[in-house]
Amino acid sequence: MKQIRKGVFETNSSSTHSICIAKDAELTIPKALHFSFGEFGWECDTLYSVSEKASYLYTGLMANKRKEDVDKIVELLKDKGIEVTTEEPIYKKYTYKGNDGGEYIDNGGYVDHSDDMGDFLNAVCEDESKLMSYLFSDLSFIIIGNDNDDEDVDINVDYAHDEYYKGN
Repeated sequence: MKQIRKGVFETNSSSTHSICIAKDAELTIPKALHFSFGEFGWECDTLYSVSEKASYLYTGLMANKRKEDVDKIVELLKDKGIEVTTEEPIYKKYTYKGNDGGEYIDNGGYVDHSDDMGDFLNAVCEDESKLMSYLFSDLSFIIIGNDNDDEDVDINVDYAHDEYYKGN
């Protein structure tokens, strides 16, 4: 068995995502914004751009079957004069032996363990200023890593912010 986490033996690894949303930050509002599907697993990266943050949010909402929240966000941003487009999901049907199964989105995008995004998704969907700061502040970002390496996914900033952590 390989020791992965400090002082704890583990049999598998998983992604860790930390989201920093700056408070009272200056916003740079674009004229247009496209929400697309992305792949956010356990690679090590930090996402700063508006398009990366929009993709992370959109992919997480759609993975959690929260299309109504996507629609609400799109309308809110359009009301602010932003031209908003979304990548149309491709739905595919799956079946299991003896039952109907259901539908899934097959756009190639995913957020690893997206079902752990609830606190973050609720926060940005319920608080307009938090959504705007998440998307449009240069001080808001996402750190993607995993528990398999020494990359630090802690938020270490010296300004007022909210943080959300998604890990397994």
